[in-house]
Amino acid sequence: MRGAGIDALLGQALKHLDESRTEAAADLARKVIAQDRTSVLAWRILALAAEASGDLTGALSAYESALALDPEDAALLKGLARIALGLGMAPVAEAFSRRALAGNTDDAEAVCLLSRALAGQGQGDGAVEVLSAHLTERPESPEAWNALGLLIADRGDLASAQTFFDEALRLAPTLTPARFNAANLLMTRGETGKALAALERIPQTGLSPRDRATLVFSCACARLRLGDLSGGWRDYAVRNDPGFPGSANFDIPGRQWRRGEPLKGADLLLVGEQGLGDEVMFAGLIPELLDGPHAPASLALAVEPRLVSLFQRSFPGVPVRSHATQETGGRKVRRLATGDLEGGHPKSWAPMADLLPDLRPSIAAFPDRDRFLEADPGRVQAWREWLATDAPGLRVGLLWKSGLMSGSRSNAFAPFEAWAPVLGSPGVTFVNLQYGDCDEEIAFARDTLGVTIRTPVGLDLKQDLEGVSALSCALDLVIGVSNASFNLAAACGAPAWLITAPDAWTTLGAAAYPWYPRVRMFASRTFGDWESVFQSVAEALAERGAG
Repeated sequence: MRGAGIDALLGQALKHLDESRTEAAADLARKVIAQDRTSVLAWRILALAAEASGDLTGALSAYESALALDPEDAALLKGLARIALGLGMAPVAEAFSRRALAGNTDDAEAVCLLSRALAGQGQGDGAVEVLSAHLTERPESPEAWNALGLLIADRGDLASAQTFFDEALRLAPTLTPARFNAANLLMTRGETGKALAALERIPQTGLSPRDRATLVFSCACARLRLGDLSGGWRDYAVRNDPGFPGSANFDIPGRQWRRGEPLKGADLLLVGEQGLGDEVMFAGLIPELLDGPHAPASLALAVEPRLVSLFQRSFPGVPVRSHATQETGGRKVRRLATGDLEGGHPKSWAPMADLLPDLRPSIAAFPDRDRFLEADPGRVQAWREWLATDAPGLRVGLLWKSGLMSGSRSNAFAPFEAWAPVLGSPGVTFVNLQYGDCDEEIAFARDTLGVTIRTPVGLDLKQDLEGVSALSCALDLVIGVSNASFNLAAACGAPAWLITAPDAWTTLGAAAYPWYPRVRMFASRTFGDWESVFQSVAEALAERGAG
């Protein structure tokens, strides 16, 4: 028989969990388990606490222990489905969701999890059908309306998505996920001021660390898009919060530099963070750390392996090593990938973007310069010679998508068909700079538009970033979206035009692109307004050719 002491511990643990005090809840759950390993509730509390703090591996282990004691518990099955989704195991999530539904076909949470699992396997129509069938029987389910709205928004049908979010909020006006999704929908439409106001009305009290971090990050994007750099950088710090989905845990020797500490006189290792494009963009801070009022006593760099040689050339005398990122239990861990730096490890380290509040407090703080990276001059010349023999007229490199095009992210990029006015420009030779699988787009240009997009011979557009940088600088112009290759081209000083969606936070609310002041920006005014954007690009390209 369970003792009163255990009941008290479990009650206190549940209270901590309700108050988002996940570590305290987990500690009490472990104390109960130490006394009684058959306590399903203790294992479940431990699982929920780990899940809320982003420890998916720990959550998985605790949920499995609980399920072994009670194999038909729907809450445990749904918890395992959530963890499987977080770990990218959609088929496993589908299996657990279906087991939960077998016990209760009306379980809205299980239905929503099943729809996410199907969508995660590329079965978008099946996901919609699952939700639609549930709503036919249970039209009062706000969670299902919200989930359907999210699926439809990912497809780009924002009007229908808005209708579904509105219905969810009519049924449950305080439903936080629906309020959050409706606010983000406003941001996607370019109504950033309204979006921020809606996000600020969502109370953070009672949110899990994961949900709170996600909310704060959306606020950061909105503030930055509106030009509020002070508030935006403050909120942007949550990107490395353990609760933020996809955040990185830095396992770097030494102590982490914290804002408020002086940079001048520090012994600092600057570590690249997030995606490759972000890493290049944030590297614009480095010149001021070498020669400026904030210059540390010593500076070393840890960057993506493909960038090492480019950074060594661009910042001579600065030790440059590579970092490596591993994913364990749904969490990314970034470490130094090579041996000791010359003279040992710096005393302190910082993710690159941690310096933005101090070095980029306003748009005026962004330097006016042509470039901050140096492409290999020999390879630039070699590509110029190749272009001279195989590319008459104006030579324009093209970039039209990101390496990550899943879900709502794809809404930030125009369909390739929208490029037709640009591709129809006379007197232009188009050169492919796009990494990844782009055979379908190149075939469309050739077979439908009658335009040949030349592919550079012998160049791995994904791995050989030195070659991409050199080719970009050899071209007359690069036109593209803000992916890794575009950032490389702009950072190396290649003439570049940027095509961007209305909700891109990196514009920082400025008329010109602050990260690369020589870049010409073509921004859509509203969601999906690609026709006018590409018409403007085509007209500008005609003027460039005539000039």
